[in-house]
Amino acid sequence: MAVKRFLVPTLKFVLVAGLMWFVFATIAFEDRLVYTVGEGEEAKVVAEQTIEIVGSWQLDPVVYCLPGATESHSIARGTVVDGRTVDVAPGFLTYWKNLDPWLFALGAFCYFLTVLIAGARWWWLLKVNGTDVSLLETLRFTWIGVFFNTVVPGATGGDLVKALYIMKRCPGHRVQVLVSVIVDRVLGLASLALLGAVVVLFALDRFANVAIGIWGVIGGVALLGVCAFSRRLRELVRLKWLLERLPHKVGHVLRLVDRAVYFYRDHKSVIAMSLFAGVGNHVISVLSVVFIGEALGVGVPWFEYFALIPIINIVSALPLGPNGWGIGEAMYKYLFGKYCAVHLPDAAHATQIMGTRGVALSVLYRLHLTFWSLLGGLLVLFEKDRVTKADIEREVEQEEREDAIGP
Repeated sequence: MAVKRFLVPTLKFVLVAGLMWFVFATIAFEDRLVYTVGEGEEAKVVAEQTIEIVGSWQLDPVVYCLPGATESHSIARGTVVDGRTVDVAPGFLTYWKNLDPWLFALGAFCYFLTVLIAGARWWWLLKVNGTDVSLLETLRFTWIGVFFNTVVPGATGGDLVKALYIMKRCPGHRVQVLVSVIVDRVLGLASLALLGAVVVLFALDRFANVAIGIWGVIGGVALLGVCAFSRRLRELVRLKWLLERLPHKVGHVLRLVDRAVYFYRDHKSVIAMSLFAGVGNHVISVLSVVFIGEALGVGVPWFEYFALIPIINIVSALPLGPNGWGIGEAMYKYLFGKYCAVHLPDAAHATQIMGTRGVALSVLYRLHLTFWSLLGGLLVLFEKDRVTKADIEREVEQEEREDAIGP
């Protein structure tokens, strides 16, 4: 048991570290002048020169100096030099140096709103479960959950911690609280997928693969909901029998989800309204990324954020590292490089440039989430009935006992 608890976090750390190393090894950190011959897709890089951009990289002509030198020069993009075309490729940190503070602040405020809305939705689910937790208390526990999701690595995460806080607040409501947390997570995933699924319908020619992934998530959640709500269908597909035949670990989790969803069978209006509230909340969440991307000068139309960010966030939700670190950077690099390079038609390294911008956006966005999570850390410090490590270990042990016992 002790070896397992040590091994799983270690493997997760190795995976996250490996992904981060791979991502940062394949993006550009230095500013460059890129000399090409030919036009459009026929352009071929014939030479590159390392430079240090002075001021904004978005100016034309761009002001720069050579490494180690103080004398500045300027050059216009597209200028023909001995039959070659010149372009400027900024490095990773150069995007950060030219950050627009007002757009960044607007993006940060949007994220703050998403946490408040998510907390209010969870409060509604708790009220349906018969608890007497106030909205203010639920928001406090939501911020504490954000803190543990963002700052503390490991298998427990913020969901378990905020559930433990609510259980301490409402003794005797263990099942109801766990049900509300699971349903809140499932609804969050479904509403995120629903947003992306609607958006990609307007550009299936470009986002066909993304659409398949998102609609697959939608189909899985919808199938779960139908099976959970319909007694006849449950009996027809022998859902209980199937869950009992699964491996204990997987079956235990799926039985918890099934019990959670089935609990709300008589509250379909709550589920529906929470789902659509979640879609609205994810619109604001994507806008947070949009404004931070605009602050960096990523140069991607808003529509494409709404097509790509949902799938990135769904994959980043896998419990492999704190707040999706590593997974998120890899997804931003791949998807921005693959789908957004078309917005740099004259750049010879368009895929790499957009991949670098995507990683710069991902890292900055997650660092800003870490900053917001410190609010939850302050609430933990001033919490009277604080959840301890022993509380978490007892809950994990109880889950493992239930898993070992089976249905």
